[in-house]
Amino acid sequence: MFFSRKNNAMKDTCSFCGKEKDEMMTVIYYLHKSGPVKSVFHRGLDGKKTGVFASRTPNRLSRLAIQNVKLIRIEGTTLYVEGLDAINGSPVLDIKMYWEAKD
Repeated sequence: MFFSRKNNAMKDTCSFCGKEKDEMMTVIYYLHKSGPVKSVFHRGLDGKKTGVFASRTPNRLSRLAIQNVKLIRIEGTTLYVEGLDAINGSPVLDIKMYWEAKD
């Protein structure tokens, strides 16, 4: 998967200076195609009534997603990553360095 910044704030590649040395990074993005979610439901595994925070459902009440990904390469203002569970067009809100001791 890749994502690219095309707005005026990121015209030059200096925004990513030093990033090419990082193998991992944290991406914060918006789940823009997420639909309405029930906060309590019967889970598919065993039919038990459970809350969204007591399950591993990908459907979340918040539309913000945070994920650690592997940086493959940088080409200009385009980052190629592995392990990002997003769909094409998902707005990337921020990119942070991955700090294993803190993450």
